[in-house]
Amino acid sequence: MKIAWFHSHFLHPNSGGSRFVIDYASGLKNIHKQDIQVYCDMANEEARKLFKAENIPLIELDTNSTNSAFYWLTLTSRLKRKKKYLRENISSDTMLISSMFPMNLLVNSLPNPSIQMCYEPFAFFYDSNFLRNFKSIYRLFFKVMRLIYSTKDYQATNQAKVLLTINETNIPKIKTVYGRTPGVVYAGIDVDLYKRSDISVVKNLRKKHHGNPLLFHSTDLTGTKGSYFLLDVIKLLKDEFPKIKLLFTIYVNDPIGTQFFMEKIKELGIDKNCEFLGCLAKDKLPDYYSSVDFVCQPSLNQPANWPLKEALLCETPIIGGIESEEVVDFVNGVKVNIKNSAESANKIIELIKKRDQLDTLAYWKELMSKQYSKYLFIEKLNSILLENAGES
Repeated sequence: MKIAWFHSHFLHPNSGGSRFVIDYASGLKNIHKQDIQVYCDMANEEARKLFKAENIPLIELDTNSTNSAFYWLTLTSRLKRKKKYLRENISSDTMLISSMFPMNLLVNSLPNPSIQMCYEPFAFFYDSNFLRNFKSIYRLFFKVMRLIYSTKDYQATNQAKVLLTINETNIPKIKTVYGRTPGVVYAGIDVDLYKRSDISVVKNLRKKHHGNPLLFHSTDLTGTKGSYFLLDVIKLLKDEFPKIKLLFTIYVNDPIGTQFFMEKIKELGIDKNCEFLGCLAKDKLPDYYSSVDFVCQPSLNQPANWPLKEALLCETPIIGGIESEEVVDFVNGVKVNIKNSAESANKIIELIKKRDQLDTLAYWKELMSKQYSKYLFIEKLNSILLENAGES
């Protein structure tokens, strides 16, 4: 079967949405032998190499994308040009997948059967918590863009033959915004990769990164990840645990944002308690998950969290956001409202003192191995594609 998958951009290929497309397109290609091409506005060199390694054609349609104001101001003409190109280059027997606006508009301009993989209602239009991270001028800009394009986004989402999302927790949000209940194909985990590392690896990393307790955090520096609030909590925890160390990785290429984050660390006087690991390669994550005392992802408005599930598979306790579906308080970690620094610090102090009483293996490891396996859900997506393409 021919498949064309449309995603807005691959400028941050380690982010969750891009990672989903890369992993699942690779699975469809290499496990289920589907003839797949991926289309986007733009990609960086890392993303190009990742697709080339998987022998998946990556077609870039533009020189700008949704992170550019100029792109938004010229979106209508850009869409018109791309629609013409696609009509001439996409065969009628190709199954289409779109990830998010505005790619759903492109996909639904073609007569082919289509699936929309809606991670969540388009954040720039509908997520007030996400937009709070931007300056007022940007919030005003996207308010105008929503007035212009939200109806088209709604129509395109409802025109898709099949609507899917990556977690059950997203269903109510999508139904509220789009009036449609999606099916679920989880953003699964590579259960072969994420498992506890050898004790020798753990000992070496603990020697390399001194800290007690030792914490790990992964961020794209957006407000959703709670990273800046986490720094405030580390400052409070330092009074109780002077040798505490937060290891953190930033998985997007954002030099200005990274510099600002580092300056905040210094401003808080916790530069000796924080260590920047750069952008860790995916295959290095299990070693760090296994070696630290806690993996901290206290996200805001994010019930489902990849790193927390991965950490549990590596048998490490977790600190999640107040909505976290992964945490069972004081069984495998704690949930915290990271915006409340004092309350979060007190709860984490109690957790640290009970570290030896926690059980990360109880029920969660078996549940995740069976229900969160990436391969299980790639197979499910493949079945949905075949069914809706009229094949068996």
